[in-house]
Amino acid sequence: MTTKPATPRSELVRQRRTSQKRTPQTTRRLTSTVTRPAIHPQTVYRPVEPRRATQKPLKSAVVKKQSHGGFIKGKGTRRILQDRPTRKSYDVAISLGRTDVRAPTLTLPQLGPRWISAGLTLLLGFMLYTLWTASTFKVSAANVSGNERLTVEDITGGLGIAGQPIFKAVPAQIVESLRTAFPDLESVKVHVSLPNRISVQLVERNPVLAWNQDGKTTWIDSKGVAFTPRGVVKGLIQVVSNGSPAGLEVDPTKSIHDQVFIEPDMVKAMMSLSPFVPEGVSMTYDPQYGMGWQDPRGWSVYFGQNTDDIPMKKTIYQSIVDTFIRQGIQPTVISVEYLDAPFYK
Repeated sequence: MTTKPATPRSELVRQRRTSQKRTPQTTRRLTSTVTRPAIHPQTVYRPVEPRRATQKPLKSAVVKKQSHGGFIKGKGTRRILQDRPTRKSYDVAISLGRTDVRAPTLTLPQLGPRWISAGLTLLLGFMLYTLWTASTFKVSAANVSGNERLTVEDITGGLGIAGQPIFKAVPAQIVESLRTAFPDLESVKVHVSLPNRISVQLVERNPVLAWNQDGKTTWIDSKGVAFTPRGVVKGLIQVVSNGSPAGLEVDPTKSIHDQVFIEPDMVKAMMSLSPFVPEGVSMTYDPQYGMGWQDPRGWSVYFGQNTDDIPMKKTIYQSIVDTFIRQGIQPTVISVEYLDAPFYK
């Protein structure tokens, strides 16, 4: 019996490759098989760390191995190559790109312009309420300067905002309030500053006449403005009148507080005539005959409405009185209003 020598494994592989007839389709299939690696998705794991797959044991079989190699078929066995090393399979991890890692974030509500406006409105409202009710901003008293007869208490009471917030202090309104309450103020200046300071600078009117009419006394300054007496002023010219001065009209260029009660020229004339009035006698005024006085010898003398030539009128009046005394005439009225036509009653 002749024994066929054993064929080496490399020769066996070469024979198998040459026995197959390669066609273009086979070549393309082999090329694609070689160049395209087989990736099994079920073997891809993360994180990137290779994991060795566990090989399942083959079913028990009776394999008869031939000493010189080759395939041997046994019952319930597989066809295997002699001396072929056992394959080891590995799991390959393939990177899928950079992974974005995000930290937990706090989601804030989106505030629109209306919500912002509402918040600012509430904040401003709270600030205004605090400023309006705080005692720091309430007016307690005024810093007054230039006053002579008026007191600080009088001015504070006339402000109109005592005990109220400083924000209600309007200088123009305070000036009007003070001049209405005190007509004897010639001018008023007001300055307001925080937190609750009000400075008032005054100029009071200087009275020259004490006008007595209908049982009431009114003071009159050199500009002819009348106002209520306040305090005590010495040296005033006392005038007793049986009627208000006639012919006066409202001056639209002046405020209501500067409207005159008597013409300034008439005031000047009374001041110039007062030295001729007998001591202890009050000057008189009549809307018809003008200014004069009541002579102690029993008659009334008038110098008229005209304020000119007072010294000349005084000389004529004295001549008439001397004549009446020599002749024993007792007049009731002597008028020298007109120099060329004096008369008596």
